[in-house]
Amino acid sequence: MIKVGIIEDDMFVRNELVNILKDSSKLQPVIWSESAENFIKYSKEDIDFILLDIGLPGMSGIEAIPKIKSKLPKAEIVILSSFKNNDIIFKALRAGASGYILKDSALEQIEQTLLNLEKGIPALSPAIARRMINYFTQKKVVIRDVRLTNKETEVLQFLVNGLSYKLIADKLSVSINSVRYHVKNIYKKLHINSRPELMKLYIDGQLKLN
Repeated sequence: MIKVGIIEDDMFVRNELVNILKDSSKLQPVIWSESAENFIKYSKEDIDFILLDIGLPGMSGIEAIPKIKSKLPKAEIVILSSFKNNDIIFKALRAGASGYILKDSALEQIEQTLLNLEKGIPALSPAIARRMINYFTQKKVVIRDVRLTNKETEVLQFLVNGLSYKLIADKLSVSINSVRYHVKNIYKKLHINSRPELMKLYIDGQLKLN
């Protein structure tokens, strides 16, 4: 079973999420909380995915991402929010979120999105994916000529195919920390800071590897 944590201050939404996950044959809710502080304090499970709201009482979802990652480094965090602002979306992804789903998505769609993420498919609502593409297509095209090691090239290919760090580590038989190290070097060489920026380079054919 895929273990899921939920951080959502709206009791109705939280209960609906718990119930839909309880009915799933592959997903299991193991901890749910109305605040990031309580979740971080009491989470002890080996959680696979975390559904995280942004507009929380106390610590915001974006502020909570690095703290959650510090305690649960293997967990993939998926934002579940009603915010559609580009700045908020990219801040969440840069902070370490693995996906962004809008709250107006059907509960069954949220469940399927988590199952897709387990397979390495990016966890993005269609509306969010369109926003990302529209945002980046407004930028000027500049071809990046960069030299990557063989291992970095492998990691890069998995990244643009949408695989999570966990799946990349499994495929390369290395630790997640090793994947993070290679990703950091790739971003440094490309002069970028996030996967959305990398996807933009790839989609626009701006990557020239030697």
